[in-house]
Amino acid sequence: MPKSHSSNLTRFENQLQESLERLLLPEQGILLAVSGGRDSMALLHGVAKLQTASALPQIAAAHLNHGLRGEFGRQDAELVKATCESLNISVVISECDAGQLERASRGSIEEAARIARYEFLQATAEQLGISLIATAHYAADQAETVLHNILRGTGLRGLRGIPERRRLNGSVELIRPMLNIADTAIAEFVQHHSIQFATDASNVDTRFTRNRIRHSLLPQLQRDYNTQVPEALIGLAAQTQDLLESLDVIAEALLTAAILEQTQEFCRLDVIQLRQHPESIVRHALTLLWQQQNWPRRNMSRDHWSRLTAILFGASPTPSMDLPGGVRVELRRNLLAFEYRGNPAN
Repeated sequence: MPKSHSSNLTRFENQLQESLERLLLPEQGILLAVSGGRDSMALLHGVAKLQTASALPQIAAAHLNHGLRGEFGRQDAELVKATCESLNISVVISECDAGQLERASRGSIEEAARIARYEFLQATAEQLGISLIATAHYAADQAETVLHNILRGTGLRGLRGIPERRRLNGSVELIRPMLNIADTAIAEFVQHHSIQFATDASNVDTRFTRNRIRHSLLPQLQRDYNTQVPEALIGLAAQTQDLLESLDVIAEALLTAAILEQTQEFCRLDVIQLRQHPESIVRHALTLLWQQQNWPRRNMSRDHWSRLTAILFGASPTPSMDLPGGVRVELRRNLLAFEYRGNPAN
């Protein structure tokens, strides 16, 4: 991606350009996830300006109306459509069936909406032949996510927060080029260019845990304990990411040596190979296995991982257990066998 003249760019545009230069390969297209809110509209306008100045490759946008906000949701879609047309960027817009989404939520409409959004983005990227999807998560989102994970109880992967890039499947990867950009830089850019954006009232609805963290807990921590709490959380995420990258190299080598048989539904591991390593490394390798297998991890707590390694090292009163997400594990002499039986509500 050729450089623009940085003196002609705002702080936001310079930071966005630096991120895209690091995350994009030459001639690689990008699909922008645009909700219509301030941050995604900043991403849309920022990429459009960089495309004009630097001849970015194929750019497209995608918007999903979850169907939960009636006329307001349709207005958001119209805003995204009109803005993309004015910027000469192609856009794909779709709408969910709100009733179907609520039935699939199992008590968490936020999670159901998130899953629907990423399924739509992935399918759209594949349809357009684009290998990268960009979302507008920014620095404050990272701080909130790390704090949220700490409150729920988390391991290292939770302390990492939102990864800057994540593979969705063999052909599509998710990137977050605004993850290191502060709220002030986004606000300045939006104000400087008089960018129109939609306001979603659900973003201040304190029934949602993330909103309580954003509007109540984080401000209280900054006011009463440390004004630099968001920066501290973001720094913690960055340090954890560095550590995880090193651990992943070790864990991948361990899994390569230990896996005897592997399909989507079954996995057999060599216990002798695993027991040659510290329990903490083995536990990390097992979390990596879950990631590779794309098995549900949402409800896997630290206690579950500990009980799993206890079975492996012979410290459990029982040689088998059923885990959240539909995975069963059983120790059979020198074999640790996993079977994925689907994704029940637990």
